[in-house]
Amino acid sequence: MPVKLSYCRLCPASCGVRVEVDGNRIVSVVGDGLHPLSGGYSCPKGRRGGDFLQGPERLTTSMRRTTEGGYEPIPVDVAIAEIAERLEAITGECGPDALALFMGTQQNFAALTMPMVRAWFRTTGSHKLFSTMTIDQSAKWLVQARMGEYLGGRQRFDTADVWLLAGTNPMVSLNGGDGDGAITQNPFVTIRRARERGMKLIVVDPRRTETAARADLHLQLRPGTDAALFAGLLHVILTEGLHDREFCARFADGLDELAASVAQATPEYTEAETGVPAAEVIRAARTFAHGARGMATTGTGVCMGPHSNVAEHLVACLNVVCGRYLREGEETPNRNVLARTTPLKAEVRPPYRSWESGFRSRIGGIGTMNGELPSGILADEILEPGSDRVRALVVSGGNPALALPDRKKAERALRELDLLVCVDTRMSDTARLADYVIAPTMVYERPDHTMLMEFFFAQPFAQYTPRLVDPPEGVIEDWEFFFRLAAASGRKVKFAGRVLDPDDPPTSEELLAIFAERGRVPMDELKSAHRGALAAPDTTAVGRPSQGSSGHRLALCPHDVAAEIAAALSLSPIESDLPMRLTVRRMRELMNSLGREIDGLPRHGYNPAGVNPQDLQRLGIDHGDTVSIRSAHGRIRAVAHTDPTVSPGTVAMTHCWGVSDPNSDPRAVGSNVNDLTGYDRVQTINAMPTMTAVPIAIEREVLADAR
Repeated sequence: MPVKLSYCRLCPASCGVRVEVDGNRIVSVVGDGLHPLSGGYSCPKGRRGGDFLQGPERLTTSMRRTTEGGYEPIPVDVAIAEIAERLEAITGECGPDALALFMGTQQNFAALTMPMVRAWFRTTGSHKLFSTMTIDQSAKWLVQARMGEYLGGRQRFDTADVWLLAGTNPMVSLNGGDGDGAITQNPFVTIRRARERGMKLIVVDPRRTETAARADLHLQLRPGTDAALFAGLLHVILTEGLHDREFCARFADGLDELAASVAQATPEYTEAETGVPAAEVIRAARTFAHGARGMATTGTGVCMGPHSNVAEHLVACLNVVCGRYLREGEETPNRNVLARTTPLKAEVRPPYRSWESGFRSRIGGIGTMNGELPSGILADEILEPGSDRVRALVVSGGNPALALPDRKKAERALRELDLLVCVDTRMSDTARLADYVIAPTMVYERPDHTMLMEFFFAQPFAQYTPRLVDPPEGVIEDWEFFFRLAAASGRKVKFAGRVLDPDDPPTSEELLAIFAERGRVPMDELKSAHRGALAAPDTTAVGRPSQGSSGHRLALCPHDVAAEIAAALSLSPIESDLPMRLTVRRMRELMNSLGREIDGLPRHGYNPAGVNPQDLQRLGIDHGDTVSIRSAHGRIRAVAHTDPTVSPGTVAMTHCWGVSDPNSDPRAVGSNVNDLTGYDRVQTINAMPTMTAVPIAIEREVLADAR
């Protein structure tokens, strides 16, 4: 049987693969040992790529809800016409803001989908744009908008003396945080080689994760105390004068105010608040500051916890006060290949606080970040009465019914919609509530290239892949659905600077070429490189600051950040009836909610609750017992597992798993931790609820076990 070369598109790593095919059937997928970027690495879910395409859950035709509540197949042409008609009726009566779009993670791994989805949405005139970014990482956008951005570029992992990873486990997630190409491809080899050349690795995580086990220093803090720990590191660095005075003097404001704000966070205070010994706080601060090069980067664990906005801000402050950026005249490899290269300049883009001007939601007067509203208000946008209440929602590559906090409220909101359209490969939890489910092509059934993933690559690399197998007759490429939906509404979309003619629709190959036409490797050349291509060495030097930019500074401690630091450093008592903390984790076998239905892929057919052995013994719980986990907001049933990687007082579970039916066996239906989350502890500005470090209590279900 023939073997074809391609790359995986289930996460940003884009690992090179060898795909064995038999006609239109994928027989096997394995890592390509000769791939210049991933070098043969592949993960369990990537190796099951054929099952994603060929499994019984795969939709091979679009579906329409019937009047009886079931679903029937519908030709995609008919579905597009009906959806366009219903959307026009809703927005014609209630205005464009009665329509919302939710963009999920999976749409990001097809080069054409995200830009075409956004192009369609711009034609609607609606402001109601949401995405998974604001479910788990909006603090990163907020920090950039409040602090500003240094435009000279960041220091790199491959030349670093020290690196701090917080709230991320790249050994499992293949993401080292912030898209800097740190640890995305083949993390085992990448970290081993970095440590062999002398780089010091600091990991901040409540669990002794696979990555923490390889660190020089693991700061195993109590869940939810990230802000206090980062304040403690800054306190040591600033009081001992370990900061980069030259960089701070030239590019930062508010250093004295920052020092005053973290003055309370002495090593002794930090130990009392976080559980990290004072000596380790001091050691970590000195190790990070003494390294000539290296950065602190974070994952979703920091962004989803209490005080997440200020925790992310303090991590950014660590990088600024230690001057971990490229300077004028310094050369760095140009990682862009298909994407347009933006010149680096030794200057600051000043804070811009987009939420303080422009469109504001009627829900709390909340404004936009990067043109998006926070997903934390999506349910209220649907449920709260008002002239621009969201009545129609289009979901692209996501599963908000499982991913949004307060699952029951999210489901109630989705049921209230006049029109719900999902573009999904299977009948997900959200699709089961939809009026129309559009069945798209999947990985290996479409041509593609890696332009949108270059941001995550450590080297200047690009790859094109042709279609390897023919898609089922009833599916459509995601981008084409949105292109044709705009045309059915009488609108033209603007893609990569060009207005596309609906009467002369482009092919996928043509759009891929248009999208990458400003790159430095021509598409024809890339197509002939079957394993992709490492671009020729091309260094770019950090240029001089633009005229008039000399007064721009990074804002280390604006007034609202100072207030948030004070709040984060106010010791909060542990609730006596909710003494433990739930922390979230990822599974190597899954990509959020994707892959649960593939037989044999998840290690367990449920969402185990990892508990420290000391806690299990104290609570009289055995490994495998059914337990009840209670928060101030709700209750779930789960299966307890002995897990020595979590510290006492901590329970570790994953998001996006199961329906949490309180009357069903969690081994059969799973356990959704979003039943334990609510909107009673939201952050200002981005309405981010607490989704990790949730106060809980856990107990054995004696009666359930007796049955």
